[in-house]
Amino acid sequence: MLKQEVYEKASNIFGVSVGIADMVGYINLDESIEGEKVVTPEEYKIVSDELDINTIICNSINVGKYQQLQLSLYELNKNRHHRSKDLTIYKKAWKQIYG
Repeated sequence: MLKQEVYEKASNIFGVSVGIADMVGYINLDESIEGEKVVTPEEYKIVSDELDINTIICNSINVGKYQQLQLSLYELNKNRHHRSKDLTIYKKAWKQIYG
């Protein structure tokens, strides 16, 4: 477990709140269908969206635009329609800051 000071320092560096994430293991849907049926298509769809969101977050950190991504997400979420999926919001935010 990390000390509180580490969370506060990371929060100050990135300018956003910091939380704890769980690691998600996954297998490609094609591999699941060929082998044992480990994941249903519905379950894979949910995990697939989360993996795409994680990819957007990782890419923004790699190019140094994580703070801009968070600001863009904040602005988009203020005007968000309740039917909008999280992945759609992340894609719009990424397109706004990166093009």
